[in-house]
Amino acid sequence: MTGLRRSLMFSFLDRYGVYALGLVGTVIAARLLTPADFGVFAVGASIVMLIDVLRDFGAGTYLVQVQHPHRDVVRAAYTVSLLISLVCAGLLVGAAGPVARFYREPGLESVLLVLAVALLSNPLSTVATSMLRRDMAFDVLAAISIAGAAMQLVVLSSLAWLGHGYMAMAWGALANGLTRAVAVNIARPIPWAFVPSFAGWRAVVVFGGWSTATAIVNVIYDALPQLLIGRILGAAPVGLFGRAQMVCQLPDKLVVSAVHPVVLPAMAEYARNGGSLKSAFLLGIRHMTAVQWPALLCLALLADPIVRLLLGPQWGAVPNLVRIMALGMLWLFPAFLTYPTLVTLGRIRDTLIQSLITIPPSLLIILLASFHGIEAVAATIWVTAPLQVLVALAFIRRHLPIALGEIVEAVRPGALIALCTAAGPALVIVLSNLRLDISTPAFVVAVFLAGCGWILGLQVSGHPLLAEILGLRRRFLRWA
Repeated sequence: MTGLRRSLMFSFLDRYGVYALGLVGTVIAARLLTPADFGVFAVGASIVMLIDVLRDFGAGTYLVQVQHPHRDVVRAAYTVSLLISLVCAGLLVGAAGPVARFYREPGLESVLLVLAVALLSNPLSTVATSMLRRDMAFDVLAAISIAGAAMQLVVLSSLAWLGHGYMAMAWGALANGLTRAVAVNIARPIPWAFVPSFAGWRAVVVFGGWSTATAIVNVIYDALPQLLIGRILGAAPVGLFGRAQMVCQLPDKLVVSAVHPVVLPAMAEYARNGGSLKSAFLLGIRHMTAVQWPALLCLALLADPIVRLLLGPQWGAVPNLVRIMALGMLWLFPAFLTYPTLVTLGRIRDTLIQSLITIPPSLLIILLASFHGIEAVAATIWVTAPLQVLVALAFIRRHLPIALGEIVEAVRPGALIALCTAAGPALVIVLSNLRLDISTPAFVVAVFLAGCGWILGLQVSGHPLLAEILGLRRRFLRWA
């Protein structure tokens, strides 16, 4: 358990450091670039997402969970990743011109060409990164991620200040990928892994085929809304929607994204040692709702000052989108556990089947909503999120004996904690004559009250997360 806590600590440091640097970059870029610049890059990045999901072909995940990663397996994983990356980069280069003409944005071609080069840096880091994850060396991974994000911030800020517009974001992404590829191979040198080999390729391809098919379906779902908005409503609404998503993903970036890299290696090791996946799953959603739900409620209440602080006053249309989306995201509390739980159970195929059940109707709903404006697109999460979560839970409950009552009992403390946390910001809004765009001093008071309410909620509900926090406090005081 101590090793798991250490891994989580460094994973949080990784995500917090990377996100803090990214947030600084966003704050700087929002003041140097226009919504149209963000829109052009968002469309390009969405297209790359559709192609990039093929690039690793599940090779990295396979190396993390495979029982014995001997040399043939590692070399086969690298070879598969390299070949797929070369194909993906070639496709992206060939599609750059036609895509730019389709969206009537000439600058898209340059963005896509730079991002195609960034794709080629990925297979160079796949093997070393996977082995570090398997070894639970998240301290090393944290240092590498922060170094890459720092390089991206420097390149992005410098080029944006020099007036390079959306290309500043593209060159920043390339700088990040190259930095990470060099650093991870210095930290975990495996020179023999770069010898191409097809011995043992079949197991990699079978696992990667199911994993990649699932990832493709989900990436299409993540990317298509911005592509639809860009085509139907224009580049500026894409920028607004993308910034709203960025703000709504703050809780995920600060919590879920830090936990996610640790979950699969930890669950795989836990299962190999005979642990109960049912208990681990229920404990995971119990902890997640205690953090995610309070954050999303406060985000909905304080959207105006948060957007004003992060993006500046010119993004006035974003707070309402944030409110709509944040409340709908309350449904997504078990999402971070679905994939690692099914993979650990040996049900990689179920991840694809559940996606094929939920994603097509969700995309249809988003397509229909896009003709009614950007707020209608944001509101679709109120329908799509419950659908996806209910189907995911149904698949998990086919293999784990989890009753619905046990899930309700696991999330009940989180609901109480969320209400306690939101009470302070709600009081500040009431005292501000029910104005959601409260002043900066009032925002500071609201955040302080939210923190106090969160601690109170942990105490009232008797949540085990409070004991973890107190334990961290004691260890810090001993260290100090």
